[in-house]
Amino acid sequence: MEPLASLSAKLCSARLRSLEFYLPGDPIELAGLPIADEMRQKLPGIGQEFTFGSTTNSTEMSIAAAGAALEKSGLGPGDIGLVISAPTLTTSYGLEIPAIAVRAALSLGRAECLNIAQGCTGFLAGMRLASQFLAADTDLGNVLVVTACKASTLMDNFSHGAFFWGDAAAATVVTSDPGPGVHIRAYGERSSDQAWGAMRFAHGDHQSYDACSPVEDLKLKVEFADARAQMDYIVGEQQRCDGLISSLLAIGELETADIDSVFLPSIGANRIPHLLSVHKDLRAKVASDFRYAHMGGVDVMFFLDRHLRAREPAGPAWYLALTPAYTAQWGGALLSYQP
Repeated sequence: MEPLASLSAKLCSARLRSLEFYLPGDPIELAGLPIADEMRQKLPGIGQEFTFGSTTNSTEMSIAAAGAALEKSGLGPGDIGLVISAPTLTTSYGLEIPAIAVRAALSLGRAECLNIAQGCTGFLAGMRLASQFLAADTDLGNVLVVTACKASTLMDNFSHGAFFWGDAAAATVVTSDPGPGVHIRAYGERSSDQAWGAMRFAHGDHQSYDACSPVEDLKLKVEFADARAQMDYIVGEQQRCDGLISSLLAIGELETADIDSVFLPSIGANRIPHLLSVHKDLRAKVASDFRYAHMGGVDVMFFLDRHLRAREPAGPAWYLALTPAYTAQWGGALLSYQP
C-alpha cells in the first residue's frame, strides 16, 4: 500500500455555474420520532434536530435538483455535454443509472451519461471528474453533476445507530469558463485498508438470493468484526481526515490560517475534536449546520451554499469540503470563492 505521506491531492480547474438542492416537504423533528432511549440521549451531543423524508424515490429527487440547477445556470439542454450521477446509497431500482433518467427528463439530447458509486464522496468526486472531462474535451460545454440520498426506506427511523440521516438531492452545473462564484481547485482522497465493508447492506452478490432476509438484509447497518476493529477504524478515520486536509493545503500552497471555513457532513458535532485533532485551529472554522440530519453526498455543499447565501464574501475566500464514504474513505475538495 502506498504510504499516506506520498498520497497527494490533484489540482482541478472548474467553476460551478449553479448549485441547487431538493429538500422534500417540511422538516421532521427527530425528538418526535419513536426512537430508542440510547439514540434520544445522543441527540444533544450529535447536534441534530430534524430530518427530511420523501415519498418519492432518489432518481426523481435527482431530476428535481438537476432541473433547478439547469434553470439557475441560464443554460439550455443543448449546452450540457455530460451528466454525472453519484447516488449516495442505492438507486430506486438497484441497477439504475440516474444520469440516464436525468438526461431523458431534461431533454439533454447531446449529453453522455456516467454513473459513479462512491457513497457520500461521490458528489465531490463527480465535480473533480467534471473538471477533468472539461479539460480533456473542449467541445463538451458543461457538465451536470447530481446526487441524491434516500435514507428513509433503508433504515429504521432514519438512523443506523450512530446518527440520523435524511432524504435530499443536489445538483451543479460545472464549467471551465472563468467567472465569479465557487471554483474547484483540488480534490483528494484517503482510503482505509481495513474494515472497508463495515457499512453495508447484508445482501449482495456474495450470497444467493435464497439466503436473503429482506427485513434485515436490505437494511443499512454498520457492523465491525469486534470492538478492536471498531477502535482501529476510529483511529484510522482521524488519520485519513488529517492526511486529506494536509494534502489539500499542500497542493494549494496554503496554511490553515488561509482557510475561511470548513464544511463537514452532519455526522455529529461531537466528532469535530476527534476529526480535527491535528489541525486544531480549523475547529473554530467549521461552518456546518449540524441541526440537519446527514443527507449523504448533499451535506457539505448544502452547508457551503447556505453559508454563502447568509454572508457572501467581499473578497476571495478559501474553503475545505470534507466527507467520508461509508466507512472506507475520506474525500474532500479545496474550493475558492471569487467575487
